[in-house]
Amino acid sequence: FHTAMSPQLSIACSVVGTAMASSLASAAGATTGPGSASPAIAALPATTGPPPTNSPSQQQPQVGSPAPAAASPALAVGVKTGPPVKFGVTDPISLQEPSESDRLLSDKMREDLEAEFPTETVEGMARRQAVLREIEHMFAEWAQGVAAEAGAADDSLRQGVKVTTLGSYRLGVVHPGSDIDTLCIGPPNVRREDFFASFVVQLDQHPDVTECVPIPDAYTPIVKLKMRGVCIDLLFARLAQALPPGGDPEEEAKDDAVLSNMDEKSVRCMNGFRVADQILQLVPNQDTFRQTLRFVKYWARRRGIYSNVLGFFGGITWSLLVARVCQLYPYYAPSQLANRFFRLYLQWHWTKPVMLCEIVEPRSDPGLAGLKVWNPKTNAADRQHVMPVITPAFPAMNSTYNVTETTKRILLEEFRRGFETVRLVEQQKATWSKVCEPFPFFEQFHHFISLEVLANSDEVYNKFSGLVESKLRILVMQLEAVKGMYIHPNPLQYDLCGSDLDWPLGCAMFIAMSFSKDAGAHPGLTVDLRGPVTQLMDVINQWAEKDAFAGQFKLRVRRISSPELPEYARDPAAAMAKRRQQLQQQQQQQAQVVRVDGEPPGTKRPGGAGAESEPPGAKRARTESGK
Repeated sequence: FHTAMSPQLSIACSVVGTAMASSLASAAGATTGPGSASPAIAALPATTGPPPTNSPSQQQPQVGSPAPAAASPALAVGVKTGPPVKFGVTDPISLQEPSESDRLLSDKMREDLEAEFPTETVEGMARRQAVLREIEHMFAEWAQGVAAEAGAADDSLRQGVKVTTLGSYRLGVVHPGSDIDTLCIGPPNVRREDFFASFVVQLDQHPDVTECVPIPDAYTPIVKLKMRGVCIDLLFARLAQALPPGGDPEEEAKDDAVLSNMDEKSVRCMNGFRVADQILQLVPNQDTFRQTLRFVKYWARRRGIYSNVLGFFGGITWSLLVARVCQLYPYYAPSQLANRFFRLYLQWHWTKPVMLCEIVEPRSDPGLAGLKVWNPKTNAADRQHVMPVITPAFPAMNSTYNVTETTKRILLEEFRRGFETVRLVEQQKATWSKVCEPFPFFEQFHHFISLEVLANSDEVYNKFSGLVESKLRILVMQLEAVKGMYIHPNPLQYDLCGSDLDWPLGCAMFIAMSFSKDAGAHPGLTVDLRGPVTQLMDVINQWAEKDAFAGQFKLRVRRISSPELPEYARDPAAAMAKRRQQLQQQQQQQAQVVRVDGEPPGTKRPGGAGAESEPPGAKRARTESGK
């Protein structure tokens, strides 16, 4: 079986901007893939309370509606419980307080996590706060200027102008490499078009801003920038109504009424802030929530399942899932919550949504009537969601709408592995680092689809790579329908490290393929990948800026096997070291040319040529090596 299969594919595609020829023909040997069905939940240790049920009409508690603490089996003698509390839509599963061994295990978890995934330093936080103050100052001055041009009265220029944070920064989970999700709130007389035009120009001209990429056409429009080494994601929300004198935009944003008559894009941007604020209000203990969330997010990144774009879970979803576990076990220590996190979501009946609070339906206010609230009873599209995790702020949305059957399978496999490994840690048979061991993507699989994104400038690279990443889920969904194989998308992007001398900037993305009898593979089966790849190409070819950047970008798609993996994928550190050595050699050669010519670095020569002090791609190579 391992040698008899010979799926063949030969395809030539082109992307406007440059021709792309891709030969994906090769013999694909069958491998033992991750596609076998998960063992029955009954194979797990018994859980506290009665088993879950799929029937919403029955009154028995279920995983989506946990049993109250009183229904739990009798606690062991000497176990302490906290006072009765209720957070969220159900009573807690357990009111048990942690034992001394639980606290010690949590301390060890925190120490190991800090060693591998440290929190931001005091100096780093001070730098971030200074950058936020600078952006707030710039935005306030700009917004007031725009409002004045629109004829706003002098006493109202400062009203409705605010810069606040959301995401992991607002939740208090910050590490040195994380970005800051930031919301700029503007008054009614400041338009989104102005924000993405004149304000972006001001940002780009700021001496401390080294990168500034506006993406106004995204589902949630965003400006990605880097200031003093801090990565910032800027969102913009325009208030629909002027605030009363002395009104604080941040406080007003917490009230549902602020969304009345607000444009759809502003509602989505505002919702990020409102969700983060609600999460903090809905958890029993914010410090315990933060410690557990740090661990879960680190685990998810290391296991290759942290990506909303590719159909896994993004940061907000992981936050919601951890918050729900905290609600169900309000007095547990972080190590206990890690155990329950994996067990709960492995056993969860995913026909039911995960919710922190009841879904609020639109009120009679006409200004809110157009806001869509997640409701599978009335919306057919919502019924198709595979693993719904609902945001708590109005209007309730599903944060996991990108999840596919493939990514669901992978997530459940990782929940199972996480639960089993944490139990080993509790038995002192493994360490916490074992739980967060990196997923061996290139060792576990032997056949891959490789997508190399190439560009000749930072602007084109950032835009085109973002486009390809955002559309990669289309390829994943099409590949799911191909008989005979399971697929496994990898959310990491691998720097090409100068492996293509014709293109100074580039990255690669990979989708693994495993051929399994469980997936319908059999000797002699031909697997045709032309349809899925062609559909991806058709979407990429619709890029609005393809003509503006013609000849400045390229997408190279190939089917490769393990022996053909490039060094930048097999050993990124070694590839980056070689790249740094190449850059140093180029700089030395340029310095020798300067000494021979007697010209200082950067001197313009006849015809416009100059001695470059840094070769193309050097800046990016240094940045990547410092990650």
